[in-house]
Amino acid sequence: MTWAARRLFLAKGYTATTVDVVAASVRVSAETVYATFGGKRGLLEAVIEAAVLDEEANRDKPDWAADIERLESSRERLRAWAAHTCGHLQHTSPIHALIRGAADSDSFAADLRRRLLAERLAAQTERARQFLAGRLRPGLSVEEAGERYCALLSPELFHVLTTEMGWSPDRHRTWITGLLEVELLPPGG
Repeated sequence: MTWAARRLFLAKGYTATTVDVVAASVRVSAETVYATFGGKRGLLEAVIEAAVLDEEANRDKPDWAADIERLESSRERLRAWAAHTCGHLQHTSPIHALIRGAADSDSFAADLRRRLLAERLAAQTERARQFLAGRLRPGLSVEEAGERYCALLSPELFHVLTTEMGWSPDRHRTWITGLLEVELLPPGG
Protein backbone atom coordinates (compact mmCIF):
# COMPACT_ATOMS: atom_id res chain seq x y z
CA MET A 1 0.00 0.00 0.00
CA THR A 2 2.87 2.37 0.78
CA TRP A 3 4.32 2.09 -2.72
CA ALA A 4 0.91 2.71 -4.28
CA ALA A 5 0.48 5.78 -2.06
CA ARG A 6 3.93 7.03 -3.02
CA ARG A 7 3.21 6.60 -6.72
CA LEU A 8 -0.12 8.39 -6.42
CA PHE A 9 1.18 11.19 -4.19
CA LEU A 10 4.02 11.87 -6.62
CA ALA A 11 1.78 11.69 -9.70
CA LYS A 12 -1.27 13.59 -8.39
CA GLY A 13 0.07 15.53 -5.41
CA TYR A 14 -0.92 15.27 -1.78
CA THR A 15 -4.19 17.17 -2.00
CA ALA A 16 -5.57 15.26 -4.99
CA THR A 17 -4.66 11.82 -3.63
CA THR A 18 -7.45 10.56 -1.41
CA VAL A 19 -7.59 7.51 0.82
CA ASP A 20 -10.28 6.10 -1.48
CA VAL A 21 -7.99 6.42 -4.51
CA VAL A 22 -5.11 4.71 -2.71
CA ALA A 23 -7.39 1.94 -1.45
CA ALA A 24 -8.86 1.33 -4.91
CA SER A 25 -5.38 1.18 -6.47
CA VAL A 26 -4.45 -1.77 -4.26
CA ARG A 27 -7.94 -3.30 -4.18
CA VAL A 28 -8.66 -2.88 -0.49
CA SER A 29 -11.32 -0.90 1.31
CA ALA A 30 -10.74 2.63 2.55
CA GLU A 31 -11.42 1.25 6.04
CA THR A 32 -8.36 -0.99 5.66
CA VAL A 33 -6.22 2.06 4.89
CA TYR A 34 -7.62 3.91 7.91
CA ALA A 35 -7.10 0.87 10.16
CA THR A 36 -3.53 0.39 8.93
CA PHE A 37 -2.32 3.99 8.65
CA GLY A 38 -4.90 6.12 10.42
CA GLY A 39 -5.69 7.99 7.21
CA LYS A 40 -3.95 10.18 4.67
CA ARG A 41 -1.49 11.68 7.14
CA GLY A 42 -0.36 8.24 8.23
CA LEU A 43 0.05 7.25 4.60
CA LEU A 44 2.31 10.26 4.02
CA GLU A 45 4.44 9.38 7.03
CA ALA A 46 4.64 5.76 5.88
CA VAL A 47 5.75 6.87 2.41
CA ILE A 48 8.50 9.03 3.93
CA GLU A 49 9.63 6.28 6.29
CA ALA A 50 9.67 3.72 3.47
CA ALA A 51 11.74 6.04 1.27
CA VAL A 52 14.31 6.60 4.00
CA LEU A 53 14.48 2.92 4.98
CA ASP A 54 14.68 1.82 1.34
CA GLU A 55 17.47 4.29 0.69
CA GLU A 56 19.40 3.13 3.75
CA ALA A 57 18.91 -0.57 2.90
CA ASN A 58 20.18 -0.06 -0.63
CA ARG A 59 23.32 1.90 0.23
CA ASP A 60 26.50 0.22 -0.89
CA LYS A 61 28.01 0.42 2.57
CA PRO A 62 25.75 0.35 5.61
CA ASP A 63 28.71 1.37 7.80
CA TRP A 64 29.33 4.56 5.81
CA ALA A 65 29.89 6.70 8.91
CA ALA A 66 32.61 4.40 10.22
CA ASP A 67 34.24 4.43 6.78
CA ILE A 68 34.24 8.23 6.80
CA GLU A 69 35.71 8.39 10.31
CA ARG A 70 38.64 6.26 9.12
CA LEU A 71 39.61 8.77 6.43
CA GLU A 72 42.81 10.60 7.23
CA SER A 73 42.05 14.26 6.54
CA SER A 74 39.10 16.47 7.41
CA ARG A 75 38.83 17.40 3.73
CA GLU A 76 38.47 13.73 2.75
CA ARG A 77 35.89 13.18 5.50
CA LEU A 78 33.89 16.25 4.42
CA ARG A 79 33.94 15.18 0.77
CA ALA A 80 32.81 11.64 1.60
CA TRP A 81 30.09 12.92 3.95
CA ALA A 82 28.82 15.36 1.30
CA ALA A 83 28.80 12.60 -1.33
CA HIS A 84 26.77 10.38 0.99
CA THR A 85 24.27 13.17 1.73
CA CYS A 86 23.96 14.09 -1.95
CA GLY A 87 23.14 10.47 -2.76
CA HIS A 88 20.49 10.50 -0.07
CA LEU A 89 19.01 13.74 -1.44
CA GLN A 90 18.90 12.34 -4.95
CA HIS A 91 16.84 9.42 -3.70
CA THR A 92 14.50 11.34 -1.38
CA SER A 93 14.06 14.57 -3.37
CA PRO A 94 10.66 13.60 -4.81
CA ILE A 95 9.36 12.89 -1.31
CA HIS A 96 10.56 16.25 -0.02
CA ALA A 97 8.88 17.97 -2.98
CA LEU A 98 5.67 16.15 -2.05
CA ILE A 99 5.93 17.38 1.55
CA ARG A 100 6.57 20.97 0.41
CA GLY A 101 3.52 20.82 -1.84
CA ALA A 102 1.36 19.32 0.91
CA ALA A 103 2.58 21.93 3.41
CA ASP A 104 0.87 24.64 1.36
CA SER A 105 -2.57 23.24 2.17
CA ASP A 106 -2.20 21.00 5.20
CA SER A 107 -0.98 22.09 8.62
CA PHE A 108 0.04 18.51 9.39
CA ALA A 109 2.41 18.51 6.41
CA ALA A 110 3.79 21.92 7.43
CA ASP A 111 4.46 20.55 10.92
CA LEU A 112 6.03 17.43 9.41
CA ARG A 113 8.30 19.56 7.26
CA ARG A 114 9.44 21.54 10.32
CA ARG A 115 10.02 18.33 12.28
CA LEU A 116 12.07 16.78 9.48
CA LEU A 117 14.19 19.95 9.28
CA ALA A 118 14.83 19.85 13.03
CA GLU A 119 15.78 16.16 12.83
CA ARG A 120 18.04 16.78 9.84
CA LEU A 121 19.75 19.71 11.59
CA ALA A 122 20.33 17.67 14.75
CA ALA A 123 21.71 14.70 12.80
CA GLN A 124 23.97 16.85 10.63
CA THR A 125 25.27 18.79 13.62
CA GLU A 126 26.12 15.48 15.30
CA ARG A 127 27.90 14.34 12.11
CA ALA A 128 29.85 17.62 12.03
CA ARG A 129 30.93 16.89 15.60
CA GLN A 130 31.81 13.29 14.68
CA PHE A 131 33.69 14.00 11.44
CA LEU A 132 35.09 17.52 11.81
CA ALA A 133 35.28 18.57 15.48
CA GLY A 134 38.62 20.21 16.21
CA ARG A 135 39.26 20.66 12.50
CA LEU A 136 36.76 23.41 11.68
CA ARG A 137 37.59 26.85 10.36
CA PRO A 138 38.78 29.08 13.25
CA GLY A 139 35.88 30.72 15.06
CA LEU A 140 33.28 28.31 13.68
CA SER A 141 31.40 26.23 16.24
CA VAL A 142 30.14 22.71 15.60
CA GLU A 143 26.58 24.05 15.83
CA GLU A 144 27.28 26.69 13.16
CA ALA A 145 28.92 24.04 10.98
CA GLY A 146 25.82 21.87 11.35
CA GLU A 147 23.57 24.79 10.38
CA ARG A 148 25.62 25.62 7.29
CA TYR A 149 25.80 21.97 6.23
CA CYS A 150 22.05 21.60 6.76
CA ALA A 151 21.29 24.72 4.70
CA LEU A 152 23.62 23.90 1.82
CA LEU A 153 22.50 20.27 1.66
CA SER A 154 18.81 21.02 2.01
CA PRO A 155 16.27 19.18 -0.12
CA GLU A 156 14.99 22.58 -1.26
CA LEU A 157 18.34 23.71 -2.70
CA PHE A 158 18.90 20.28 -4.26
CA HIS A 159 15.48 20.53 -5.94
CA VAL A 160 16.08 24.05 -7.25
CA LEU A 161 19.44 23.15 -8.74
CA THR A 162 18.74 19.68 -10.13
CA THR A 163 15.08 19.95 -11.09
CA GLU A 164 14.39 23.60 -11.78
CA MET A 165 17.81 24.59 -13.14
CA GLY A 166 18.66 21.23 -14.71
CA TRP A 167 21.97 20.59 -12.97
CA SER A 168 23.20 17.01 -12.88
CA PRO A 169 23.55 15.41 -9.43
CA ASP A 170 27.34 15.34 -10.00
CA ARG A 171 27.45 19.07 -10.72
CA HIS A 172 25.40 19.71 -7.57
CA ARG A 173 27.72 17.53 -5.45
CA THR A 174 30.86 19.15 -6.82
CA TRP A 175 29.60 22.69 -6.26
CA ILE A 176 28.24 21.97 -2.77
CA THR A 177 31.44 20.20 -1.73
CA GLY A 178 33.51 23.22 -2.77
CA LEU A 179 31.25 25.56 -0.81
CA LEU A 180 31.39 23.32 2.25
CA GLU A 181 35.17 23.22 2.17
CA VAL A 182 35.33 27.03 2.13
CA GLU A 183 32.61 27.44 4.77
CA LEU A 184 33.67 24.74 7.23
CA LEU A 185 37.39 24.03 6.94
CA PRO A 186 40.47 26.16 7.54
CA PRO A 187 42.09 27.52 4.39
CA GLY A 188 44.80 25.44 2.79
CA GLY A 189 43.98 22.02 4.22
